[in-house]
Amino acid sequence: MDFAYEDFNQAEEYFRADGLQQWEEIEEILREAPLFMQSSDQAGRIGSPIFDPKATNAYLCLESQERGWRVIPVPEELRSFGVDWDAGKGATLVEWQFSNYPFLWNNVIRSEAVHNSEIVLPGMHPIKALIIVTKSGLLPASNSTLYYEQGRAQLRTVTAFGAFSLPIRLVGLTIANRVSSVGAIWSEYANPRYDRTPLNQTHRTIQIRWRDQERQYGTPIASFQLQAQHQIE
Repeated sequence: MDFAYEDFNQAEEYFRADGLQQWEEIEEILREAPLFMQSSDQAGRIGSPIFDPKATNAYLCLESQERGWRVIPVPEELRSFGVDWDAGKGATLVEWQFSNYPFLWNNVIRSEAVHNSEIVLPGMHPIKALIIVTKSGLLPASNSTLYYEQGRAQLRTVTAFGAFSLPIRLVGLTIANRVSSVGAIWSEYANPRYDRTPLNQTHRTIQIRWRDQERQYGTPIASFQLQAQHQIE
């Protein structure tokens, strides 16, 4: 997939030096990742293509684990902020964040706490940076889920006030600007809202129509329509 990113709190310097190998591995995973989509079950959008966070998350977890990244447990004293980070290696933590937008701050706060307190997580060096991977608001998705441009605006605001010190690289999965169609892996679920494992996956073509408008935070607007299919072999 294509992606954009922005760095906060000197993350660029870290990923250019000590964190270079970790970033190169995550970058390779993201570049090779397919676009996963599914049918919406929300009122007014039933049947329309939306970003599939479950299949995307599963793919990123599997690919990172094959490169030696591991799920990292959250220390007991921080368990009110969740049970684990999706991936960790060396001094870098990673979150695949496709859930509701408040979880951006859940991820940042618990990572900042570990960074500042110098807690050593299992199998890790003292934490020096966090990568958060989300999706662009260009991709249709369930209501209230975090999107890259929104997270970028929020991080710009709080880091301008010096509220956090942890180096953060925010990444937004996206597609090339103004393409007329894109290939995707289409997931079918018995219960799209709750099931995590798809019943079936097929290669599909998604037709895209661009509008001469932008969403909040400068996000382009496009409409997505499902086209032809063929079975994955």
